[in-house]
Amino acid sequence: MGSPRANNDTRLDDATLRERLDPTGMIDWIKGLPEQCKTAVEIIDSLALPAWQDIERVVVLGMGGSAIGGNLTRSLVETECRVPIAVNGDYTIPGYVDERTLVIASSYSGNTEETIAGYEAAQERRARIVVISSGGELAQRAQAAGQPWVAIPGGLLPRAALGYSLVTLLLLLERLGLIGGARDSVAEAVSVLERQWDRFGPEVRVADNPVKQLALKLEGRIPLIYGSGGWRGAVAYRWKCQVNENSKAVCFWNTFPELNHNETVGWEHPELTKEFYVVFLRDRNDQPKNQRRIDVTKELMAGRVAGMTDLWAEGESSLARLLSLVYPGDLASYYLALLYGVDPTPIQVIDRLKQELAAIDE
Repeated sequence: MGSPRANNDTRLDDATLRERLDPTGMIDWIKGLPEQCKTAVEIIDSLALPAWQDIERVVVLGMGGSAIGGNLTRSLVETECRVPIAVNGDYTIPGYVDERTLVIASSYSGNTEETIAGYEAAQERRARIVVISSGGELAQRAQAAGQPWVAIPGGLLPRAALGYSLVTLLLLLERLGLIGGARDSVAEAVSVLERQWDRFGPEVRVADNPVKQLALKLEGRIPLIYGSGGWRGAVAYRWKCQVNENSKAVCFWNTFPELNHNETVGWEHPELTKEFYVVFLRDRNDQPKNQRRIDVTKELMAGRVAGMTDLWAEGESSLARLLSLVYPGDLASYYLALLYGVDPTPIQVIDRLKQELAAIDE
């Protein structure tokens, strides 16, 4: 993954740069992902949960950073879960939601207006409801209605609370008998993430840090993240969102095999694609034809983009492998923010949009 140009650029080794551009401590929140996963186990262990036996479908309500846990969970367990899972990001909910639907309202603040609207609609349909939040309006409503409330720690940004939103959701589904093996995979996932921090964290110099090297390659270019099918596609979307919010930069994503049926044709005009840098998120357990698709696609793209990098999943369990591809993306987007001279924490454009929308209701 390294290159002489990247290895010789030591800006990301400057601790004073991090101190100046990251006063809130986003890097500490990123470091905290393994600990969040462990805490999520304790939270679900202490949760009082009804013995629901007749759930026929699951709908996760969520937006932005609160929805990514649902997207990753759905993609991770959809081939084994005994009922279908959907992620809903809108003011309305699907027409099939009824009294045998488990609706999980996930909002880190508990005040996301689209999620509250979906919660209200689910109430009217007499759905089984669980709320995941740090507090807010949704927590108050769940407590008033006697519904389970998964109380996760506050003080973070939604995108920095992935360990809570993902692992609590997985363990919740396991508690309800809809999936198996989730709890057993958490310990391995934590171990994999802790080893990655030791290899990719900010104290590891550029010359020995593949993720810092990748960030240097992405600087001044348009990242394009490709996932090798299944949950790798959901991780590619996570990368895209992290680059957008942390780095304040455009980023695009797609997934195999779908992209080979359309997007691949778009590479025939290299004058338009030369500023793209492509990251392939790969897994040795992926479908063999997808592996071959990626290799052929790389051959077709050679010379038409600024560069390409393969990142391979680590670990044995699906959860460990998934998070092992998430973590480098969180760190790469953070390092890219430093290279662009921006604070990774604020999202002023989104805050402005919310203010404008709030004015409509006044």
